[in-house]
Amino acid sequence: MIYDLAIVGSGPGGYTAAICAAREGMRVLLVERDRLGGTCLNRGCIPTKSYYYDAKLFHAARSSDVLLNNSHIAVDFAKMLERKRRVVGTLCRGLEHIIHSHGITVAVGQGDLLSPREIRITPHGSEPYQVRAANIILATGSRPTVPRGFTVDGRIVQTTDEALNSPDLPQQVVIIGAGVIGIEMASIYINLGARVSLIEMLPDILFTEDADVRAAMREILIRRGAKVHLESVVLEISKSEEEAMVLFKNAAGEVLEEPADRVLLATGRSPVLDGLDVNRLDMAFSGRFVRVDKRMRTSISGVYAIGDLVGGMMLAHKAAAEGEAAVADLKGVSRPVQPHRIPRCIWGLAEIGAIGLTEEEAKAARPRIRVSRFPYQASGAAHALGETDGFVKLIGDPESGEILGVHIIGAHATELISEASTAMSLEAFVEDLCEGIKPHPTVSETLSEAALNWNNKAVHLPASRWPR
Repeated sequence: MIYDLAIVGSGPGGYTAAICAAREGMRVLLVERDRLGGTCLNRGCIPTKSYYYDAKLFHAARSSDVLLNNSHIAVDFAKMLERKRRVVGTLCRGLEHIIHSHGITVAVGQGDLLSPREIRITPHGSEPYQVRAANIILATGSRPTVPRGFTVDGRIVQTTDEALNSPDLPQQVVIIGAGVIGIEMASIYINLGARVSLIEMLPDILFTEDADVRAAMREILIRRGAKVHLESVVLEISKSEEEAMVLFKNAAGEVLEEPADRVLLATGRSPVLDGLDVNRLDMAFSGRFVRVDKRMRTSISGVYAIGDLVGGMMLAHKAAAEGEAAVADLKGVSRPVQPHRIPRCIWGLAEIGAIGLTEEEAKAARPRIRVSRFPYQASGAAHALGETDGFVKLIGDPESGEILGVHIIGAHATELISEASTAMSLEAFVEDLCEGIKPHPTVSETLSEAALNWNNKAVHLPASRWPR
């Protein structure tokens, strides 16, 4: 059989593309060497959120003023691990059912691109075989980057792959890297009671996010006891039987050390190029990543690439959108993914949701901008939740009211950003965010209040209380 479409990799990009293609009547083959769902479902988004919400619940209980004897509450980490596995297992089985319900053929094994129309599949412990397809989508994802000179032993020095399956909870953690992965893992460990030190070589944490959001998150981390070392370079990780010592040079040139019983390498991710004979296939690259056009087409006719393999923001929903774009192109429809309309979410000690330009980027791109804010401290819902850290920040064009960026840090920010995403996709204006009656008391009111504050009309702020 010659398939209409073969997809290598079953993460959010791959399985979304497979389902979309099957709905269009295509004969689809989905190749996966591990478990359906890829990194996101098995070793990334879902496992970390299971841990995140358990850890947040534990911290809330331990710090509550209304519970008796809450200082004696303890975490059963084995049950946390069990629940995480149960959540992942349930979603994997659900995904498997959905894929088979669409008549998609699943091949388990390593998929290697032999030509623009051929894939070799090598099942675990079996002989390889070849399949043909009219079109191919590469969705092989990424893996944790281990910097040169570092060795992962899986027990003391880990990447997130090992950390999310460790049977025990560390007491003192050094995290190398303060990007999204480092901040999310730090938040989990801090909420579980561990002492955390972050070592980041850049001038700030979450360096691609808005400066005000970065400053707020940094302040929360420090207030909760984290050590944050910026513009610092790790020189050495020395290990004994049960612990490690991380030697690093800080911004002042001082050589310091941090002890740990767990060292987490949160130093980014690299595209998985296994099975791509780059030299023979003559595929074009942009640095480490496969080069694609706006329709996700590679330099090889009939071969597409999506997700982490092509770089940009390494997000599951970006990969899914690119999978949809690739299938649309197969049907002759152009549906390019617009990077400035992809929301970004970070599950930290305070949640972050963002979309569009930061204030710094907007100032560089436009001659004039306007910024409007609304603090969580003025939200009734935030007070009821006991989570008053944070704010909503809108960035727009002062003449037209075009929304250039929305940045939220605080309770439920990762949910609230979807409203801004919809607004920007519909090319709405700042004042459109004021439309519709928001239920009270909810955090959703903060976005409307920030939009009202665009013209100094916020209801729950005194006059001139919170500057635009």
